[in-house]
Amino acid sequence: MPGIYVHIPFCRTACHYCDFHFSTSLQRTGEFVTALLKEVRLRKESGVWDGHEFNTLYFGGGTPSVLPSEDLKIITDAITAEFLTENLSSFKETTIEVNPEDVNEKTLQGWLDAGFDRLSIGVQSFEDSQLEWMNRKHSGSEAVKAVELAHKMGFNKISLDLIYGLPQSDKEWKETVNKALNLPINHISCYALTVEPKTVLGHRVSEGVEKVAPDEKIEADYEYLCSAAKEAGFIHYEVSNWAIGKEGRAVHNSGYWSGDPYVGLGPGAHGFQDNIRYAVVSNNPKYISEVGRGLLPDSSEQLNRIDRCNESLMTGLRTDEGVSFVELERRWGVNPAVVNHEAWKKWTGSGGLIKTDCKSGEYYRIPEKMWLIGDSISSDFFVT
Repeated sequence: MPGIYVHIPFCRTACHYCDFHFSTSLQRTGEFVTALLKEVRLRKESGVWDGHEFNTLYFGGGTPSVLPSEDLKIITDAITAEFLTENLSSFKETTIEVNPEDVNEKTLQGWLDAGFDRLSIGVQSFEDSQLEWMNRKHSGSEAVKAVELAHKMGFNKISLDLIYGLPQSDKEWKETVNKALNLPINHISCYALTVEPKTVLGHRVSEGVEKVAPDEKIEADYEYLCSAAKEAGFIHYEVSNWAIGKEGRAVHNSGYWSGDPYVGLGPGAHGFQDNIRYAVVSNNPKYISEVGRGLLPDSSEQLNRIDRCNESLMTGLRTDEGVSFVELERRWGVNPAVVNHEAWKKWTGSGGLIKTDCKSGEYYRIPEKMWLIGDSISSDFFVT
């Protein structure tokens, strides 16, 4: 199910751990919106996406909620006009990432009017000390109020972003998880704190001011979330994602894991179609200038069948459905389990790969208890 991703490259402040493309200067947001609208037209006029029916629209960043609701509606209207067909008059799912401090009745109504039906709220933690450490601009109580108000205003699909492996006590992490699970949400995305070199946190770690959380801490945080979410009725359907029922799953992100094509719009965005992956330049002034001259400022790479096989294996083993090695061979002409037979014996023998009943046929997955080392297991099967 093809989707459309829009990267909004602006934030009010820089989180100390984040290395996504963004600018904290909001002076050129108007020029950016103008350029983005032109990029929408250029992508459509290229003819590359003819014949596709797009099911999902996702606004990420950056912080999309820093843009006025009026601008967001102009963008969604333009994308709808260009990319939806007579057979599909609306997107199956339209998501916007927002920060708690941007949530109020006016903005929520504006997002609803713009066509968004799913919120991904960047909470990260409900502990004020941790939020301050990360340079987040909301408090734990503001995050709670934001979720409750969003639900009251009519958003029935609400996802929370959380981070584990923070420098906090077990008690603080458990309180954050329990608070999240008691809110009116149907989805949680939770990622381990990653130290990126070109961030404030990365600099502090390199200088010895901060320390990376030990593996035992990361494992304990993850295991608590897994058990608490299961008890609360959430299905752990991807390494970093939990949902209430099938309907709670992130449809857009599921498309990435399935290898579906997707349009990427905005500086820093990526797109994928016909074995070609492209990246839009991660530079706001250059993006505005190039698109203004009628150019798509992309770099691209051609993926061969081995690349696609390895990627399908990696993303598939991140899900509860797993992968069929027979299907991989049918699609890409190579069976990783046959090519890497020693890895197959090792991981099926040790329980690192188990059969799943999510789909018909011979599908294998990595069990939840071993998902934290899932990338290592997957890489053992990579075909070179």
